[in-house]
Amino acid sequence: MKRLLFYAEWVRNHYQIIIIIAVVLGLVLGLWTAVPGKFLQNYSQLLTFLMIFFISLTITPKQFSTVRRQPLAVLSGLLLNFAFMPLLCWALARIFVNDSQLAIGVILVGVVPCAGMAAVWTALLKGDVPLGMAINALTMVLAPFLIPPLMIFLAGSAVNINPWSMFQQLAIILLIPLALGILIRWWVDRHWDVKAYLPILPASSALTAVLLMFAICNVNVTLIITQWQKVPALLIALVLIFPLGFLIPFWLSRSVKWETRIAITFSSGMKNLPIAVGLAFASFSKIVGLPVALAMILQMLTASLFYRFLNKKDEKRLLAQVTTN
Repeated sequence: MKRLLFYAEWVRNHYQIIIIIAVVLGLVLGLWTAVPGKFLQNYSQLLTFLMIFFISLTITPKQFSTVRRQPLAVLSGLLLNFAFMPLLCWALARIFVNDSQLAIGVILVGVVPCAGMAAVWTALLKGDVPLGMAINALTMVLAPFLIPPLMIFLAGSAVNINPWSMFQQLAIILLIPLALGILIRWWVDRHWDVKAYLPILPASSALTAVLLMFAICNVNVTLIITQWQKVPALLIALVLIFPLGFLIPFWLSRSVKWETRIAITFSSGMKNLPIAVGLAFASFSKIVGLPVALAMILQMLTASLFYRFLNKKDEKRLLAQVTTN
């Protein structure tokens, strides 16, 4: 058990560098061969299913009770996830990205649900963790029903999107493992205390996501080389997404208490990008997943920098309270 917990803690502490290594290794190896990526691509649905299933086992029905206690805060989190972030990514894609397939990848970054890692950052900053987890759980439940119409609305003119087919894919890779995970967790909690084992699940989900990222980078190297002139504009769009995704919600929520503000901000800025990778494999061409894989590096880097910024801001806030008192 100690070894498993050590593994979970190691993955959590080094996830940023693990992501970077996976992306770089996939790209470098792709210069010689795309066989590993193509092999993993054959199992992309299974990997995405397992990724969601592992993280769903950490969700309990009690987390949804926050909706009754803080309805406006939860609603704000949902609007940021399914209105603000999709429109932000759509606008940046329209301004900077000329290739329609790459633009779809940028938009996918915005439409997917909140990432479970948002709760980790919220806890580190002493924010409202139950609120963050409630927003995360609700966005996961709503995502299969909202992603298809959002993609039609934002990217429908650039690509032929079959909403029913996309919903079926989302049901396989998101809705079914999510429901199964929550149901199993509810049943297990009635018989055993499994809290000690919970840290293992996000780590397992994270490493499954790394395999998907490696695959999407590995199979796209040839396309990157042939379309290298489009990469700088793509990177500009991606670099802007997450600073704006954090700073604007943080500014908009300035009237609420600090704990609520932190939860809302990170639930907006942290997107569940592995779902976007799985969806790119399932419903679009392989190049669509490239912006998502690159976005995962930028998201983690931005979250780390924003954490440091907010940590210093919180220290100043607490110092001002002490001085006032």
